[in-house]
Amino acid sequence: MKTIDLVVPCYNEEEGLEHFVNETNKVIDSLPDYKFRYILVNDGSRDKTYLVMKNLAKRFKNIKYISFSRNFGKEAAMYAGLQHTGGDYVVVMDADLQHPPALFPQMIDAIEKEGYDCCATRREAREGESALRGFFSKMFFGLSNKLTDVSMPYGAMDYRMMTRQMVDSILELGEVQRFSKGIFSWVGFNTKWISFKTVDRQLGKTTWKFSSLFKYAIDGITCFSVAPLRFTAVMGAIIFFISLIYIIITLIQTLFFGITTPGYVTTLCAVLFLGGITEMSIGILGEYIGRIYMEAKDRPIYIVKHSNFDEEIDREKDTDEE
Repeated sequence: MKTIDLVVPCYNEEEGLEHFVNETNKVIDSLPDYKFRYILVNDGSRDKTYLVMKNLAKRFKNIKYISFSRNFGKEAAMYAGLQHTGGDYVVVMDADLQHPPALFPQMIDAIEKEGYDCCATRREAREGESALRGFFSKMFFGLSNKLTDVSMPYGAMDYRMMTRQMVDSILELGEVQRFSKGIFSWVGFNTKWISFKTVDRQLGKTTWKFSSLFKYAIDGITCFSVAPLRFTAVMGAIIFFISLIYIIITLIQTLFFGITTPGYVTTLCAVLFLGGITEMSIGILGEYIGRIYMEAKDRPIYIVKHSNFDEEIDREKDTDEE
């Protein structure tokens, strides 16, 4: 019997976590040839998510949980969950049921019958989504595919099933500043993409804001590309040559025609333009230097406060002693 681990990052999922487990169990019960295990990761939730996890673990033997000492972010939660997996296949999914467990059979078939290493999902346009958010989402995927070495289809999501080999390859990448969508693509392996229409969550509230999504997009580009740095170098060269031509023209006008350089407006425009380019360049450099700084510290990606994996280790020790 093959085993499947479900890695589920959770942040403020007190209201919907039990409902998620109950709905997912309905799908699991329809797949008796596979043994499923939950790995719930509490990412420093401010509500009672940890207590709900703990109670669920008492009710269901196949539920394991990890609780962080504070909020380290979804990327850290996914990484922690993957580190604790041992199943033949691993699924990464959210706890809000926007990632439907009903896709499990289709994912299993893609790996076992069609020979893929991964079955990943991409979402179709969601009803009620603002045009502005849709525009920025398309722009992000377009820019990311052009500027980076990884390719992601529009609407790519973290929800996917992967083989043990692919998961082990992902865990070899231990950088602190993580962007899992890019990492999933960077490690390679044959991936089948399936589309589904997402729905609004039934319980709880989303914690994603536009500012968070914007930062996430910046992380995605800077984690896998130095194109912004090259852009600043090209802009600097272009501005240099334009300035050089302008200086030559100005000198010719002054020396041969006695025309003095136009003053205030021209100077002000040039100073503001060059100042803007300089500030933008410093900002881009700062972004990359900041990432180098964070990686150089070599701090842990997450810190565990509570976990019932420790109980499992203690039981194994007791068995060995006997």
